[in-house]
Amino acid sequence: MGEKAVVFLIALAIGLASFIIHMPSETSAILFGRQLVQTPFYDDFYQSVYNELYVSACGGGGGWVNGDVMSLVCEGKQVFPIPYVDYKSNQPPLYLLFASLSMYVSNALGFKPGSPQASLVFYLLQSFVEIMFLIASALIYYSFTRITEAPVQKRLLSLFFPSLIAYSIYSLDTLTLFFLVSSLYYLAVNKTTYSALLLALGSSVNIFLLVPLALLVYLDARGRLQINYTPVLLGLTPYIPFLLASPGSLLDYLTYLVEDSSNNGLAIMLSSLTGRAGYGLWVGLYMAVIYTLLLLGERPGGGGLHGVLISFTLLAIVLNPSLPPQSLVLTTPLLYLPLTSLQDLTLLYATDFLNTLVIPMWFKDSTLRYYANMYLGLNLPVYDNPFSLDSPVQWVVQARNILLITLVLKAVSRLSWPRVFKVNKR
Repeated sequence: MGEKAVVFLIALAIGLASFIIHMPSETSAILFGRQLVQTPFYDDFYQSVYNELYVSACGGGGGWVNGDVMSLVCEGKQVFPIPYVDYKSNQPPLYLLFASLSMYVSNALGFKPGSPQASLVFYLLQSFVEIMFLIASALIYYSFTRITEAPVQKRLLSLFFPSLIAYSIYSLDTLTLFFLVSSLYYLAVNKTTYSALLLALGSSVNIFLLVPLALLVYLDARGRLQINYTPVLLGLTPYIPFLLASPGSLLDYLTYLVEDSSNNGLAIMLSSLTGRAGYGLWVGLYMAVIYTLLLLGERPGGGGLHGVLISFTLLAIVLNPSLPPQSLVLTTPLLYLPLTSLQDLTLLYATDFLNTLVIPMWFKDSTLRYYANMYLGLNLPVYDNPFSLDSPVQWVVQARNILLITLVLKAVSRLSWPRVFKVNKR
């Protein structure tokens, strides 16, 4: 069996495992006649789109701003809700276009919100798309590791992590992974315009990809590479019709991104002590670090431009005020390449395992506090607030964060200065 076939099978197995553990009880009952997983993993897309938007259309859901379209959706009519116009959500355009497509397909098949069949349609459509992009990401990343002459275990096992199982079907994060690794591949083969185009288009799924895009734009301005900006600007077109149709809604989304959204990042430790001022300080430091990294990126080391992009992206992720567990879908494959020692790889898998625990623990915070008091002799307040530093959930989160930033700094030192992998010029 060839290496590419092994990579395909590993990605498929990861996707199917994720499909099983996230499967809603209604879907499981239809497909298998019973519930396969007693407590399915939380699925952010399914919860926020199917339950909080689609099903809530029949209950006057708070996300809807066009009452007429909301009523048509509830009645099962074939209508395509327009993001930011008919409903509001703090997500980028392509993410919401897929949400609208899911609602349209469910109604077009004759299923109404809240029915078991509608649940099945939503989950199958989401799972199919995320698994296909996971497989595509694995194959493209494999091609990238071949170009950079990575060892065989790096080529085969870059996506073999618990977090990929836990979060491959979660919030369209495999789409983000696809755009990121595709950008890396094209940068490694010196097709910089394609690399920038993919990051621009990917920002419509996850706006974070504008950060590595900023690095490429800066390097172009400094003469380190060349980009044709016409296709890159076309990659940003998903934002344009919504900006024209409802500028206020899209601007509200962009404002939301820079407000207090310290989701499980290191910033929580600072903001919990100093309040909003601490969050503002962290954001200021984050922007200063990004600017410094741009300056450093002007002089790439032995790892080449793709090594600089990996380093920049890793640091931008780990220092971001918002570091939700699905972020490691992007982080662990990038970290796995430069880390070579048994100690570092052991720490990487330990970090990833802690990250996998976050969502199962998240909804059991009060229970965890109760048992921590009982068995550890603590005196924690027993209530649900997993963002609080006195929560066992945050203990796991911050342990993950400390290990993660340690590993990122090690990886960056190896990618940006000594040569780890070289571009194959043949």
